Amino acid sequence: MLVMFRISPAHWLKDENLDSLVEFLGNHKGLVDELAFFTHHTHAPLALEELEARFKRLESVMMLVRERLKAKAGINVLATLGHHEENLEGSLNAPWQRVMDEKGGVCEGTFCPADPRYREYVRALYTIAAKARPDFIWVDDDVRMAGHMPVSKTCFCRRCVARFAEDAGRPFTRRTLVAALNGSATKDPLDLRKRWLEHHRTLIEELLATIENAVHAVAPSLPIGFMTGDRFYEGYAFGRWANALAGPKGVEVRWRPGGGFYWDDRLLGLIEKGHDVGRQVSVLPPGIKVVQSEIENFPYQRLKKSVHTTMVEAAAHIAAGATGLAFNVLSMFAEPLDEYSPFLSDLQSTRAFFEQMRDLLGRSPAVGVCPAWNEDLFAANGRRGAWFDRPSITDALQRQYVLAEIGLPLCYDSDEALVTTFSGETPRAFNEEELKGFMGKGVFMDVAAWDALDQMGLSHLTGVRPVATIDRDATEVFTDHPTNGACTGRRRDCRQSFWAESAHRLEATADHVDFLAEMVDYLDRPLGPCMSAHENELGGRVVVAGYYPWFMIHNQAKSLQLKQIFDWLSFRRLPAVVESFEKVVIWVRKGRSGPVIILLNASLDPVNRLLVTVRSRAESFQAVSMHGERARVKASPGSSRGDRTLVIEHLAPWDACVLSPA
Repeated sequence: MLVMFRISPAHWLKDENLDSLVEFLGNHKGLVDELAFFTHHTHAPLALEELEARFKRLESVMMLVRERLKAKAGINVLATLGHHEENLEGSLNAPWQRVMDEKGGVCEGTFCPADPRYREYVRALYTIAAKARPDFIWVDDDVRMAGHMPVSKTCFCRRCVARFAEDAGRPFTRRTLVAALNGSATKDPLDLRKRWLEHHRTLIEELLATIENAVHAVAPSLPIGFMTGDRFYEGYAFGRWANALAGPKGVEVRWRPGGGFYWDDRLLGLIEKGHDVGRQVSVLPPGIKVVQSEIENFPYQRLKKSVHTTMVEAAAHIAAGATGLAFNVLSMFAEPLDEYSPFLSDLQSTRAFFEQMRDLLGRSPAVGVCPAWNEDLFAANGRRGAWFDRPSITDALQRQYVLAEIGLPLCYDSDEALVTTFSGETPRAFNEEELKGFMGKGVFMDVAAWDALDQMGLSHLTGVRPVATIDRDATEVFTDHPTNGACTGRRRDCRQSFWAESAHRLEATADHVDFLAEMVDYLDRPLGPCMSAHENELGGRVVVAGYYPWFMIHNQAKSLQLKQIFDWLSFRRLPAVVESFEKVVIWVRKGRSGPVIILLNASLDPVNRLLVTVRSRAESFQAVSMHGERARVKASPGSSRGDRTLVIEHLAPWDACVLSPA
């Protein structure tokens, strides 16, 4: 199912509004494959009596939609646990445990998933939902342990603390547990934090199993879908959660990966959300075929996000791994939908492009450079004595995706990584064996990651150590090294006086260390080497960057240097790289007959004669643009880095195209 729309109760609770909705969507025949009807307008759970009346209404609503629109129709339960404190007076008011943060604060709009009384409510809720005979049921993304405003990290209620204490074999109160997780009284709290993440995995798994049991007791073959975002604090156990929803008979499970990109004030946010989607899809079981990414323009102010931006966002999601699109873009109020006509018209003209992407890509993995992460990543968050605070481990992960903006292909699964990158404390999420596996291949890291490796006794594999910190006036200069080529002597000044970040002088600790960059001050006085390249005893290649590794890499010399570095780190195996100096994001997916390449111009400038280096035996590629233009692109003998070169004659601003072996 390619295109699904999620529909507010305002459009189906009354006949006149439902008629208007169906007429509006019916004017665009063949556009919508499915409609998912929200159960709630606000984000806290409702009383069962109210929901029973709504599900009874929805049964006839869904029958009408199937008949008149020839589309499937299902239910989207907006609030299972509850999202935030909203409309409390009109929501469920029961004497059950709400989620509690580490300081004892609660969210009155969200219930604790460990409370057995609330689980019985959930069982009853999904039983009556299944009895409404939907084609599918979606569980929304409120089934999480973090981000229930006004609190953040939960749940530290007495029940959850007691349960965790029993599993851990240690007595805890909320305060002593928080102190232990923070590391205030322990040498290294990492193992206890991983246990806490496992506690969350199990809580969510049990709740989803309750939902599965309730739904399939009524409708044994009814598909259940689950919406997620990045779920680091919850333990990211997507495989286990999918199995819980499939139940013992392995019923179809759907997934809706999501994240926040609600308006286009900052366009690069759609690329970042694409990477969020890619991470989520990468850990889904291969049997999940319906992966409808969330495209949400909340709170549905039409001029806050352009039609074209929304289409490009959809393309980025499929490029990163989605197989379908779940649009939540229409008004939440019972008002005319005419203002959304341009949106539907453009989606109708672009649908064929999305279909082709889906058919070419399926669930194939992306290949390339992988910022390292795993389901235990959040265990490495924060600093000693403050697990829940900065520095944020997710910030450390996400800053690495800037490499996509200079034309390097990124991927999301370490099994498909040709190069792995590390930033900050991210190495601490892995064990020694895993880290040695990475270090025996190709790795790029910053000095904070080097420090984490050093604490684990593995820094010798980098061939260097930081020996001095420079906090002002440092400028990077490219050395006379073959990697730098014609850029030897070029400079990069990230202006420490404006954007304060420590730079680090490196010193070799092994043989065969090359330095690719050094630092000077504004009086041209040398400050020492700041970027190293080393082939270690495991046969791996490692680059340590001590000068602004993730910031201001968008000038020509740095862009060229990094492309050369990452190709060397990959042992010359990167499948495709944007050769031109352009802000074009590239994804490379494993196709049946060779690499399938998706290009997205992430700039307001048009790109003419875009050069893409490809390692492929294909002699030509079929290029298809978002609006249907097709061209055959011949693969000519290549550059210094690749087998062949493709020339894309034109790529419009914030536009995308897909290239597949012809």
